[in-house]
Amino acid sequence: MKTKLLFTQQTKPFYFLLVFSLCFNYGWSQNLMLNPTCDDHTSSTSDNADAYDMTPNSEIEDESGANITSPYRAIWNNSALEDALEIKYLGMEGSLDEQPGSTSSGNNGTRGVKLYDDGNPSITGSSRRIYQKVEGLTIGANYIFSVDSRSEASGTDSEVYILNTEITDEVGIDANGSADASIDAYMDIAAADEWATFTTVSFTATNTFAVVYIRSLGSIDGDTEVFYDNFSLAADPTASVNDVLAAKIIVYPNPAKNFLAIEAGNVDITSVSVFNILGAKVLEQKELVENKLNVSSLKSGIYLLKISGDNAVTTKRFIVE
Repeated sequence: MKTKLLFTQQTKPFYFLLVFSLCFNYGWSQNLMLNPTCDDHTSSTSDNADAYDMTPNSEIEDESGANITSPYRAIWNNSALEDALEIKYLGMEGSLDEQPGSTSSGNNGTRGVKLYDDGNPSITGSSRRIYQKVEGLTIGANYIFSVDSRSEASGTDSEVYILNTEITDEVGIDANGSADASIDAYMDIAAADEWATFTTVSFTATNTFAVVYIRSLGSIDGDTEVFYDNFSLAADPTASVNDVLAAKIIVYPNPAKNFLAIEAGNVDITSVSVFNILGAKVLEQKELVENKLNVSSLKSGIYLLKISGDNAVTTKRFIVE
């Protein structure tokens, strides 16, 4: 299931829980990301950025200063995407900065990574990307991604994609946005000059790995840098009960025009709510009539359907034509 949540101001996970009831943060789950705090490498701190480079170096320095085989290169090396970005920005294969930078300006003064452009070569836009392939996911299980971020200037929003494949170009996400088949979840982080934590709604994995892919197309020079720290991709701790509900719910047709049918088997549905991509509740119904929800009042677009029943909650993405 692809999910999208757009935030236009600094927001914290507890706020999501209270306001939207779409994001859950009970218990503890293992963070599946590598070098999530960007602090693992102290001998050569630039190696911290290798954890978020689509083409990481084959070697990094360990804490003693000795060269060792990169733990990142063994998992991913997306040179095809790097070549596609060169063609996108230069018109041909060449030398292009696509990797993020390592920085000492992480949250609370720790290490972090940043997106920016140094003007060499001179291009229109920003070609740097954050990229990490995260392994160990279970198809059909629910996960939550979060990251701390801060921007130096307005107009430097971040596009956060949780991909279900290693894309070899940006044609799909440029043309289709969050509706592209390669995307399991999407989040837009609005530019803000103070650190804040941003979190996706719970999303369902459609592959055994996910790619965290972030770009900030407005980060075009040293004055428009965007900083990131404390990455997390972990199982939704409420998934055990919610997955049971999700497996019982069938929603169709999708796309819908006037009515959305919701088949729930023996589940006692207590409420149904619809949220737009801004996170605003646009429709709510306590009881369904003939297992149908009237969506004729909704404008064309992408929506999240929150279904509550049997002491559990699940979300389904649907489109109104």
